[in-house]
Amino acid sequence: MLSILILSSNPGHLVAQPSTFDGGRVVELEVPAPALKGNLLDTPSIQRAAIYLPPSYDQEPDRSFPVLYLLHGIFDEYDVWIEHFEVPKILDRLIENENLPELIVVMPNAGNVYGGGYYRNSPASGNWADYIADDLVEFVDAQFRTLKHAESRAVVGHSMGGYGALNLAMSKSGVFSVVWALSPCCLAPIEDLGFGNQAWRRAFAVTEPGDLRDLVDGRDFYTLAILGIVTAFSPDRNAPPTYGSFPFDIVRGEVVLDDAAFDQFRDAFPVRQVRDARDSLRDLRGLGLGVGLGDQFSHIPAGTLEFSQLLGSERIPHRLDFYVGDHRQEVGERLETIVFPWVVERLIAK
Repeated sequence: MLSILILSSNPGHLVAQPSTFDGGRVVELEVPAPALKGNLLDTPSIQRAAIYLPPSYDQEPDRSFPVLYLLHGIFDEYDVWIEHFEVPKILDRLIENENLPELIVVMPNAGNVYGGGYYRNSPASGNWADYIADDLVEFVDAQFRTLKHAESRAVVGHSMGGYGALNLAMSKSGVFSVVWALSPCCLAPIEDLGFGNQAWRRAFAVTEPGDLRDLVDGRDFYTLAILGIVTAFSPDRNAPPTYGSFPFDIVRGEVVLDDAAFDQFRDAFPVRQVRDARDSLRDLRGLGLGVGLGDQFSHIPAGTLEFSQLLGSERIPHRLDFYVGDHRQEVGERLETIVFPWVVERLIAK
């Protein structure tokens, strides 16, 4: 087990009145992931995660803490929270200024050859929802002093992780009680995620392992992301090397939909699942959605708005937070000023 200490102070600078606040620390470790065994993309069944332990974790050995799970986006790893969004520093500031009660924050990895498994269960890409909600939660509760009930457990995600947070809220009821989705991708197959995107044709053309290697080597973002969506949302164990089923055919260079397959494909997206998940979503202590108006991925603002409208039509309480910013811009600032305080306020901290 490797641990690193992150201090909120600036090393190398002398101050007249040094703070007595020590800050939290981040532990990096390996987590057994039996839910991923047997996946067809060779994703390991041992996954890495980072865990932020608050200042009082070591000082008060009899105290237990609420837990927040942070889910990263496609092609990211947990270090995006630490190095890019500076989450440990944000948490230290909020705790030091008494704007946030102390809590444990869990940052798992969730990547694969296609950039990620979308935190969904799939016979092709692996049972990622089971890994997060069952394997990881059980492991964290066993290894750390957590408050081991849903009322003290939240999940927050960005992009693919924002989708994942909502999917877990709908498919794994009773595990998390507060949910916030930042710039959630893949709520509906529209805009740049629709079949007008030429990446669908490139993904459809993958028939040999070498085709896939070329996409990976060429860093073809959209095509790899779409292959990840297909294996997670429309898996087919009998369709190597992609292991996904496409709801269309290509005829003379044009996409020709299979109406029945396309309808089934759309059923896998959250905008088609709100009504069935109504009771689970209503039971949450808090549900939040946030998206930048300038998000580069046009399906994200459109899908978030449609999802919010459907929540409203089903009388599911939630907060919708639109702001000026793109897909990653302002995320750290929103976490600090809006998301973390709002989410943790709704958790039972004892």
